Amino acid sequence: MDGVQKRLVIILLMAALIVAGSIYHYWQKTTVTETVASGPVVTAQSRTDEIVIYVSGAVNKPGVFKMPAGGRVLDAVNYAGGLAAGADSTRVNLAQPLKDGMHVHVPVVVLAAGPGGSNSAGGAGKVNVNTASANELDKLPGIGPALAQRIIDYRQSIGGFKDLEEVKKVPGIGEAKFNQIKDKISL
Repeated sequence: MDGVQKRLVIILLMAALIVAGSIYHYWQKTTVTETVASGPVVTAQSRTDEIVIYVSGAVNKPGVFKMPAGGRVLDAVNYAGGLAAGADSTRVNLAQPLKDGMHVHVPVVVLAAGPGGSNSAGGAGKVNVNTASANELDKLPGIGPALAQRIIDYRQSIGGFKDLEEVKKVPGIGEAKFNQIKDKISL
């Protein structure tokens, strides 16, 4: 081999080493990236030890609270400083389990008016959807015992109805059924 051929072989070997090194380097980066990406990903949503609850109404310190998971409505009320004067704890299921993002509303006691005034149901003959029993709700047109219980379950899950239109969110009550009962119900 003469000098030119030796140089050509050396240049080709060096080029092959550079290409091989580049491939090896690229392969190492890809392997590391894949390993990191396939590992467990921990996000704020995957945490199950804390929930966030909004407490409003007749409590001493209403607001949004981070609480340990597995608590009850009573725990949320205590986080909010306890029941305020005039709170109607009979209209809140204090034993209900809490869910992340839940709104707990503690209503105020509504006093019945004296003779000649309107009653606490919001008008003569009207059924208060926030305080009515299943039997009272069952007497409404188109509402049977099962639907009456769904109204009560939904009412407890949201902490009471704030607006009559919310009744339409109860499974089984559409626009037509709501129109049948809207003049017979109150808050």
